[in-house]
Amino acid sequence: MTPPILMIAFNRPQHAAQVLNAVRQAKPARLYIAIDGPRAGRADDTARVADTKKLFDTIDWDCTVYRLIREENLGCKKAVSSAITWFFEHEPEGIILEDDCLPDPSFFSYCAWLLDRYRDDTSVMHINGVNFQDGHRRGPGSYYFSKVCHVWGWASWARAWKKYDIGMQGLEEFFEQKLEQSVITPKGSSEYWLDAFSKTKKGLIDTWDYQWVFSVWKNNGVSIMPNTNLVSNIGFDEHATHTKSFNPTVSGKPLVGLEGGIRDVDLIVPNYEGDLYSFSQHFVYKTSFLYKVRRKLFSIVGLYK
Repeated sequence: MTPPILMIAFNRPQHAAQVLNAVRQAKPARLYIAIDGPRAGRADDTARVADTKKLFDTIDWDCTVYRLIREENLGCKKAVSSAITWFFEHEPEGIILEDDCLPDPSFFSYCAWLLDRYRDDTSVMHINGVNFQDGHRRGPGSYYFSKVCHVWGWASWARAWKKYDIGMQGLEEFFEQKLEQSVITPKGSSEYWLDAFSKTKKGLIDTWDYQWVFSVWKNNGVSIMPNTNLVSNIGFDEHATHTKSFNPTVSGKPLVGLEGGIRDVDLIVPNYEGDLYSFSQHFVYKTSFLYKVRRKLFSIVGLYK
């Protein structure tokens, strides 16, 4: 049975229609829909958001639908995080899909299996849908364990989301004592996370997902990564909130479904090679000098606080 699904949408009805068609194939018995309101001063938003709302009137399978429709725009940080909180206030576990995250049909059974298998293991906090290993398999299983938390199509449990810390309390202590002990940090990666987390905490980045990554790491959590790519981000365009320019390393990656059932992994240990590849390719600054300058500036202006 397909787990409950939360679809998060905004002003891109054409993208949302593709994702909804994929959800239609999975036929979840409970579907949660969260739509942020149009932005002030953006006349095109009003029509696009209205078209997005109408899209969900086309649900045609046996399904209980719950809606969280915002009349005013909350922005990425508040709209998405509050939608996920709303979802997990009603469901103990489930799948989260934003309107540009197109899943392979096997993504739903993959999530269902892993949500059940690791339901009571509190060390497992996040199930990824994407794979950016460029064809490199990590171990013999259908998935492997990781410290990387991608949010382009994912699943989790209410017991994990309860640890979500939108205010990122203890960030300075985390960087000083825990980051390099709990997460692989190749040259330039510590700089990346210092910059991203600190700016997010200060409100300089309107997002919700860096707070989730921080919460998982702060609580010594791990994620699950599929050994093939089960979700493709189709939303790199001018209407995106953050991903406006095409990025060939992550944009529109081909879907490669799981075949022949899921082969489980016995040991819950992050795969070193997989994480080293991810952090080196996608979460890194290329110079340690930049890190030193940023860290000095951050300490002067109190960006940690």
